[in-house]
Amino acid sequence: MSSDRHGSPLAAAINMRIFIFSVLAVVGFLTVVFVWRRFFYVARPEVSPLVIERNDPLMQEAVHKAKNSIPRFRELAAQLNKGLRVKIPFVSSSGTTEHLWAEVLSFRDSQMQVRYLTPPVTHTGRLERLHTHPVADLTDWQVELSSGHYAGGYTMRVMFLRGREQWGSLPPELEAEEKNYE
Repeated sequence: MSSDRHGSPLAAAINMRIFIFSVLAVVGFLTVVFVWRRFFYVARPEVSPLVIERNDPLMQEAVHKAKNSIPRFRELAAQLNKGLRVKIPFVSSSGTTEHLWAEVLSFRDSQMQVRYLTPPVTHTGRLERLHTHPVADLTDWQVELSSGHYAGGYTMRVMFLRGREQWGSLPPELEAEEKNYE
């Protein structure tokens, strides 16, 4: 029995079916991964969130400083810098108000367009990252200066202090970050 170098038509049909099945399996797997990441995956922060009481006097003072220094924030935003961030209140799907860091993309009068950077801890489901907020809503601001140091970040300074109180010491990445604040 002789066969040519391409094999029989039956073998070709079987190979084609295997190829099609393999392609469909890969496409199906990628679709499942995409759907899961898009609708069900909840990003969790690398460092556990601090527990800071709502009426913590140092945190209240830090928010007050941030709000009172919005003109300084706008002034620094107009100068050469490496990035603008604000902390914005966000009500999660569980009804909890969290304060998320967001990158400022633009200002328009008293509004700012932002992209959320930190994932909410108590939120489940899809989260649109682009939002517009009144500048007056911010609870902190941070400008990365051309030197690499940060101006603002008043609540972060309190969090470093409270982190040491709760954890005994800061994780190395937070300890390194703390050195960037002026």
